[in-house]
Amino acid sequence: MLEIKYLYDRKRISISFDEVVEKAETSENVVIHPLDIFVATFAPVKLEIHDAIIVGTVINLSQQHDQPVYLITRDEAISKSGLVRILW
Repeated sequence: MLEIKYLYDRKRISISFDEVVEKAETSENVVIHPLDIFVATFAPVKLEIHDAIIVGTVINLSQQHDQPVYLITRDEAISKSGLVRILW
């Protein structure tokens, strides 16, 4: 969610943070995961902070559920890191 807020503020995406929150809260297949100590633990320091938060969340969720978690992203740094499975 921080990444969405950041990108919208810099006019890199057209959907606002509030719109994304509304869509996420009304969707049955979206879960907003908290930024907590577990995410911070798995966040790789070699990535930019927003990317590290995203990657740390994916790794944490994968371990919590004991199964692969895929990330939908076009972010080149995350994709090239090889740290998480990318769907798109």
